Amino acid sequence: MTKNALEICDVYQAFRTGFWMKPSLVLHGLGFSVPEKTIFGFLGANGAGKTTLIHLIVGLKRPVRGSVSVFGLDARSPEARAQIGYLPERPYFHEHLTGEGLLRYFGSLSGMSRSQIESRIPQVLANVGMSDARHKELKNYSKGMLQRIGIAQALLHDPKLLVLDEPMSGLDPVGRKEMRELILELASEGRTIFFSSHVIPDVEAICDQVVVIQKGKLIGSGPVHQFLNQDMGAQTEIGFVGLNRQQIDTIPEFLSCREAPDVCRALVSGQQAVHQAVVRLLELKATIVWVTPIRPSLENLFFKDQTGEQKNV
Repeated sequence: MTKNALEICDVYQAFRTGFWMKPSLVLHGLGFSVPEKTIFGFLGANGAGKTTLIHLIVGLKRPVRGSVSVFGLDARSPEARAQIGYLPERPYFHEHLTGEGLLRYFGSLSGMSRSQIESRIPQVLANVGMSDARHKELKNYSKGMLQRIGIAQALLHDPKLLVLDEPMSGLDPVGRKEMRELILELASEGRTIFFSSHVIPDVEAICDQVVVIQKGKLIGSGPVHQFLNQDMGAQTEIGFVGLNRQQIDTIPEFLSCREAPDVCRALVSGQQAVHQAVVRLLELKATIVWVTPIRPSLENLFFKDQTGEQKNV
């Protein structure tokens, strides 16, 4: 039976704003669970409430209503916090420290003994690919290196749940690829990874399950493959050469067709239409270069669901 690493039950959160300090709701009855040993994506636009919920998960704040539990324990309890490794979206690290100096500092804050810290430092630096930078001061670290050392401090006390707030924010394409590979590697060790992002392809590439929120409300949840297998009016692109515009216009199955110098690209909707279009192309003696289904993406679903309606899959 699959156990849950994290359970969010009917969570509301509010902040007091304005001159009269009236409460303003930020989270509206969020509820979902994160199974153990999964990579779980938390997706939403900037300002959707992702960091607010993460603060509740790591025990920095208490919800005004509802509950947050980590491995069955109240998120604010010391026992629950000991199970969590946390990387904030904008961590502050003392730039004069070296990589291993930073880890010693955070290890002492978490209550680890000196021997525990010294034995774990080489392990976590190797895990994040930072062994060669252990003696370098943080002011000389790149953005990607800072993210990696941030994950190293989150791993130091060997937590079962990693909570990463926008871990790929500000990284270049190479840095994002390296971060995705690192998350996959950490998950392969049996850890549960919960990370937030507003970059949809990053979530789609590595997550087992995903939750989508908009303005503090849940609008979608479930395994990524079930999101992507929904009937989105799937389309197929057919690439071909050898026809002129007049011949192309005789194929009614084409929704659109873009002519390029080397190949024509036509969009067709539905399997039956694909078959009929291919038959017509062959009859006209066209050379078919490719027939490629256009795979639906989380991005399509995200923008489709901006109505605020919840979608469970």
